[in-house]
Amino acid sequence: MKKLYFAIIAALGIFAACSDVDLEETAYSEGITNLVADYQQGSRQVTLRWNNPSMQGQTGVQIIKDDVDIINIDEVVSSYFIKKAPTNVDVAYTVKARYADGRVSEGQTVRFNISYEVQKGASKIAMLLPDNYSASDDEKDAAAWFQKNYVDAGKGVILTPATIDELDIEKQSACWVMCDRIGIEKGWQNLPGNLASNATIEALKAFAADGGNLLLTNHATQLTVGVGRIAEAYAPGIYGNGDGGQNNDIWGVHPVIGNVEGQIYDHSGHEIYQGMTYEPTLFAGIYCFEGPGVKGDHNCMWDLNAYGLVPNPNVVKTWEETTNSTVLGTWNHVIDYCCAGIVDFAPTTTFSGRILAVGLAAYEWNIGGENEKQSELERFTANCLKYVSAPAEQKVAMLVPDDYTASDDEKDAAAWFQKNYVDAGKGVILTPATIDELDIEQNPMCWVMCDRIGIEKGWQNLPGNLASNEVITALKAFAADGGNLLLTNHATQLTVGVGRIAEAYAPGIYGNGDGGQNNDIWGVHPIIGNVEGQIYDHTSHSIYWGMTYEPTLFAGIYCFEGPGVKGDHNCMWDLNAYGLVPNPNVVKTWEETTNSTVLGTWNHVIDYCCAGIVDFAPTTTFSGRILAVGLAAYEWNVGGENEKQSELERFTANCIVYLK
Repeated sequence: MKKLYFAIIAALGIFAACSDVDLEETAYSEGITNLVADYQQGSRQVTLRWNNPSMQGQTGVQIIKDDVDIINIDEVVSSYFIKKAPTNVDVAYTVKARYADGRVSEGQTVRFNISYEVQKGASKIAMLLPDNYSASDDEKDAAAWFQKNYVDAGKGVILTPATIDELDIEKQSACWVMCDRIGIEKGWQNLPGNLASNATIEALKAFAADGGNLLLTNHATQLTVGVGRIAEAYAPGIYGNGDGGQNNDIWGVHPVIGNVEGQIYDHSGHEIYQGMTYEPTLFAGIYCFEGPGVKGDHNCMWDLNAYGLVPNPNVVKTWEETTNSTVLGTWNHVIDYCCAGIVDFAPTTTFSGRILAVGLAAYEWNIGGENEKQSELERFTANCLKYVSAPAEQKVAMLVPDDYTASDDEKDAAAWFQKNYVDAGKGVILTPATIDELDIEQNPMCWVMCDRIGIEKGWQNLPGNLASNEVITALKAFAADGGNLLLTNHATQLTVGVGRIAEAYAPGIYGNGDGGQNNDIWGVHPIIGNVEGQIYDHTSHSIYWGMTYEPTLFAGIYCFEGPGVKGDHNCMWDLNAYGLVPNPNVVKTWEETTNSTVLGTWNHVIDYCCAGIVDFAPTTTFSGRILAVGLAAYEWNVGGENEKQSELERFTANCIVYLK
């Protein structure tokens, strides 16, 4: 590739750096000459080169980026290497000579704009710790957990300011910055171990500008100011740095914000809490992080009453609109709008990456002994890392037949998805007419929905072009690239259509009739089998998180629909119909044969006869996961109000989170 050399712009006043970074000159000081920026178009690596002045007394060089960021080099050098220069924006670098008596010369400036497409989709997550993180038991314990669960598993890398130049959106999808320290003063500039160094701040800014997402915990939440995502005036103001002491309470996060009717924001179903146990009788109702122990009480969060915000209709909403954020949690016992303990800062035009800030003292990794809520703390952290590791611009997809309005069930499901995902900027609805828009780089998962009266059995008979060559080819390519599929109702037959299982293993329990009034409650039985030693209990699987288990209904179920007009459209697997030899039962034989897990069966079924929800794991051919829900109980329109509608919706949201 041809190298590009950008000639200097003469050091006239119009291009000189801002006066606030100049020292008053007492005598003439000769400047540098012949400044050029040397790089190859398409590469982010840039070398600035120049000639130093001939006069005596030069001791160093000052480099100014965009009239703001200053780098002082205390030696006379004639080049400066930029490993990851800003891309697709006009950038200016000014170089000045520094002299022993304090003089700084006028500068020469070079401008350039690197055309570059950032290659996202990296699979690893970074954790950034202070250089001296071993000085903190909390930081050490958090790092040890991350090492074991991410680094050792090939999914993560630990960085410090000494290795910050390794932070790269093309290598890591997100970065967790952890700092929990006794005795440090308030203010991001006081963060220890070089977390506040120019190099660290510049790297984090560049990462966020490229679309990298940040998880900032404990004292690191102050970096929301350090990187410029919010103004200094909005810095976290509820701050603790003491030694702490023994405390026997259970601490956590209250995910429900507010106490005024019509202004209560319930985030208990947010994916950062998925799989955690909500304790409604503790304080105002919390998810727990730590049990009795030595607590540091190191809050580093926001007092929303301290910023002069005019309630509209309350300070939480004003804060959210002012900062383009969402407050996802507050302190244990807080039921009003006073403080923000967990804040999700959405991407902006300047910061295309998301920043999730967790500033609650309850988020603590070392309490001087065993933490009875350690598994909850770890689950929350894993959830947060999964949440921020997804590129902010990614959206979940829903594929419906071209003529989906012909089905009340499909219409209602699409309307729910439109409201909760599309309108929220988190999803897109596709049809076979727009199937070419399905893209693994934009859509981590796709829900294919089809529930129709009268269609014949067989994936080839799916309506509205769902069985077209274009759709099948697109879904195959999507799954091969690692895209995950949620197939519901009659769409479970696409497990055969895309080639994930053989035709001989197609769903055989099939219904397509008009249905009729039925006053039973229908759902899913998540416990498979009835032989001692061969009972597979999936009640705690994440697809059922937050749902109410009804042990006295049938064999024990999670509910999907109450009384109403039921179509009875099963499209699931009769495991006794495939000639499988029990080993030790047909469920296990099926799972081993198809590399899958049966997660649910029909209401009253307690043996091994049928599979209503099947989780098909990735294979060498299909690197994406396929979750198939073929129970007739999974129905979106019962001819009137469904008393179990919230359970159906929670289950669906769980499935989407599981697959994204």
